[in-house]
Amino acid sequence: MTIRPAVSQRLLIHLLAGLLLMTMVMIAPPPARASQAHPIVALDQAIAETLLELGIAPVMISQRDYFDFWTDDAYDASQLIEVGQPLPNIELLRQVSPRQILLAPWQAAVASQLDAVAPIEIVDDYPYSSEGDIWIHLLAFTRQLGQQVGRPQAAAHLIQQTETHLDALRNKAMDEDMPLLIVQLMDQRHVRVFGGHSLPQGVLQRLGLHNAWHGATNQWGYALVGIDSLFDIEARLVVIRDPFPIGIEQSLAQNGLWRHLPSVKRGDVITLTHAFWFAGGLPSARRFADALVEALDDD
Repeated sequence: MTIRPAVSQRLLIHLLAGLLLMTMVMIAPPPARASQAHPIVALDQAIAETLLELGIAPVMISQRDYFDFWTDDAYDASQLIEVGQPLPNIELLRQVSPRQILLAPWQAAVASQLDAVAPIEIVDDYPYSSEGDIWIHLLAFTRQLGQQVGRPQAAAHLIQQTETHLDALRNKAMDEDMPLLIVQLMDQRHVRVFGGHSLPQGVLQRLGLHNAWHGATNQWGYALVGIDSLFDIEARLVVIRDPFPIGIEQSLAQNGLWRHLPSVKRGDVITLTHAFWFAGGLPSARRFADALVEALDDD
């Protein structure tokens, strides 16, 4: 008869404890990230798209359809939570329990409606709040957001990545010496034209290109003008996308006013095929730069 050695009681206890621990590890769900458990509310698009590039997700936004259009559908649905449009749904915000609400200075009036939901912070370095070099403002804005959400290194990386990318695009755009007139069609007779303190202006400067519009602009860097005010400006026309297109090609071909524009006469109008938010942050700046240089390169 074979005699098997008895397993000691202490060893048996250790074996059972080990099996229990392995079982717990195998069935335990992965730990949730803080940003997933308690998202951040960003009702301004420049803030929202920058947070996403800093690795914050999900971000609670308003007007999801517009956000998707202006970001060219760059973000996955799982990264965004719609909180209502045009105003946020307070009850939904309370249910989700965000950890932070970030507002642009122009949204400060709604702070009193939201302060019972989560701590509110105003992004003071918002790039469209003061005059000066728009690119410097965009960088300061990115750094402040990085500090406010605890991602300063991610903000520094985003800045470096964006500037390196635009420096590479600059080499591709060197052959374009004619000034560019950046417009967005509003109706058959009026356009937004982008000049000083606009995101397009900041990108043009980084790319070594020239903006043909030197007239006054508003807080967002554009002026609403009649098409006839552009007749005497010798420049290449760049038309940016709009969520409510009025038929750009048809307008340029059939509208008598458009035919007076020098760029239309020459046939060198550029129509950008990708969208970007003209009052956005560095992500929008990069999208605009990519779309513009791609169009110039294809010409």
